[in-house]
Amino acid sequence: MTTIEQHDADRRTVRIPGSTDHAGHHLITVTLRWVCPVCDGPRGTVRPTVSYDGSRRLACDGWTNACGHIDYYADVRREARDSEPIDARPQQLPPAGGTTG
Repeated sequence: MTTIEQHDADRRTVRIPGSTDHAGHHLITVTLRWVCPVCDGPRGTVRPTVSYDGSRRLACDGWTNACGHIDYYADVRREARDSEPIDARPQQLPPAGGTTG
């Protein structure tokens, strides 16, 4: 397994599980600020690891923060989504049959 670890100043690109359950066995690639979201300390060195959802294993990237704060993949997905430029986010359409006024 190859670990993705692109360095761009204080950002890194890593592969993580695309969902909490691994039913689709899919990885997503996300780019993050490489600081702990809790204390702004540095995140750890990226290494190959295995995520286990209780029934399936998925090879992905992992790291251990020196500060001891844990980066749960669900939180990392949210962080990556919230840091996307507004133009890159999917647009939500208004509900069908709504009224304008």
